[in-house]
Amino acid sequence: MRADAEANLERIIDAARSTFARDGLQVSIEVVAENAGVGLGTIYRRFENKEALVLELVRRLLGEVIAIAQHHERDPVGRGLFGYFDEVGRVLQANRGTLSRIWSSPATTELVAASRLSQTRLVTAAIDAGTVRPDLTPEDVAIALWSIAGVIDVAGVDDSIAWKRHTAFLLAGFTNLTAEVKSRPLRSRELEDIIRESPSPSTER
Repeated sequence: MRADAEANLERIIDAARSTFARDGLQVSIEVVAENAGVGLGTIYRRFENKEALVLELVRRLLGEVIAIAQHHERDPVGRGLFGYFDEVGRVLQANRGTLSRIWSSPATTELVAASRLSQTRLVTAAIDAGTVRPDLTPEDVAIALWSIAGVIDVAGVDDSIAWKRHTAFLLAGFTNLTAEVKSRPLRSRELEDIIRESPSPSTER
C-alpha cells in the first residue's frame, strides 16, 4: 500500500472510532468522511459500506484486547489479570461506539475465541498465585467486561470515573477469598448462547 493510501486509511479508522464513540453507530458515513478530512469516495475505495468499516474497527479492537491479554500473561507474580482490566477498560472507552458489536458478529468468532483463551490463562495464573478467589472462572471475567462496557456506554466517552470505580469494585470482589458466592458459575455453553442470541444494532445510514 502506498504511503498516502496508508495515511488515508488510518485517518478514516481514527475518525470512525472517535465519531462512533461520541455519536453512536447511527451516524452517517458522510460524517466520518468529513471528520477524517477525506472524500466519501476514499472511504468506499477501502470499505464496501459502513458495515465493513464497523467490522474493521471491531477486528482492530479485539486484536488490541488480545495483545493486552498476551502481554499480561507474562506477569511473573500472577497479577496480570489486574493490569489487563485496567488497560482493556481504557481501550473499551476509546471504542465506545462499537462495543455492542464485539461479541455478536459472526466474522469475529475466531478473535473472540482467542480473547477468551487468553482470559482463561490470566485467570489460571491468578488462581495459581493466590491473587484471586479459587472459584473465579473465565466466564466471570467475560461477564465483568460486559458490565464495564455497559457502564462506559451509559456514562459516555468522556467519563472515566464511572467505569474505573466499577472495575475497582469488581476486582475487589475477585480478591475476596472469604465471601460466599451462592450462585453457580455460568457454564461456557451458556455464555456462548448469550453471545449468539444478543442483538446487533443497525449500522444503516
